[in-house]
Amino acid sequence: MDRITKAVERTRQGQESALHPEESRMGHPDAGMEISRVEVSQELLRQNRIFLGEEASDYGQAYKVLRTRVWHQMRTNGWHNLAVTSANPGAGKTLTATNLAISLARMEIGRKVVLVDLDMRRPSVHRYLGFRPEYGISDFLLSGMPLHRILVDIGIDRFAVLPGCASFANSSEILSSGRMVQLLNELKRYFPSRVVIFDLPPILAADDVLVVAPHINAFLLVIEEGKSLAKDVSKAADLLKDSNIIGSVLNKTPEATQQYYGY
Repeated sequence: MDRITKAVERTRQGQESALHPEESRMGHPDAGMEISRVEVSQELLRQNRIFLGEEASDYGQAYKVLRTRVWHQMRTNGWHNLAVTSANPGAGKTLTATNLAISLARMEIGRKVVLVDLDMRRPSVHRYLGFRPEYGISDFLLSGMPLHRILVDIGIDRFAVLPGCASFANSSEILSSGRMVQLLNELKRYFPSRVVIFDLPPILAADDVLVVAPHINAFLLVIEEGKSLAKDVSKAADLLKDSNIIGSVLNKTPEATQQYYGY
């Protein structure tokens, strides 16, 4: 059985197990319960190229255009979540996912935006945001820790982070256990009006993306100019042929204004 077939089979088994879950040990959100708050350095965020909304630059304008077009597609189609991935490592998909999520939150779309680090082999969202998480999404997926203990508020209105923490070589097996369905249900319960942005690993580096694809409304594909090979991008798109690819981002271009949207 090849890698793709195995991933699809694990996903099917996980969906079936989620239809008849045992008594939940995850607890239920309390309306009066607040998530953890951490202080992050604004200067460090800028050094890490995190877009905070005030920047009058071509770089900032590119993200504003991207967020507007992404939000239009999501609102038109009634989508609540979007995954950001790339063909291979190094294209900048984590930075793109982080900046897109923050930009959507600052857009004041009337919804909470949650950024979820699902790159369980190499979680790095927290590094870009400049904090060290005490817990990570693996604590929810493996031990049923309540989400309110993992979610982090970094001081940006309408924005929350569900960080990664530990690294797992068997991440696809964890994601295919049925917990992914429970994760989406928990996020819906915490944030009924929400937009969830998932940072996923590169699609050609592991089968994680194929495992979670059935639960994702749409994908955004990040391409690194001068590095991403056409054959790899084509293969990545082909693997997602049954999913909604709403666009691509051409990243690391000589000029920020050339960061394109539109697959």
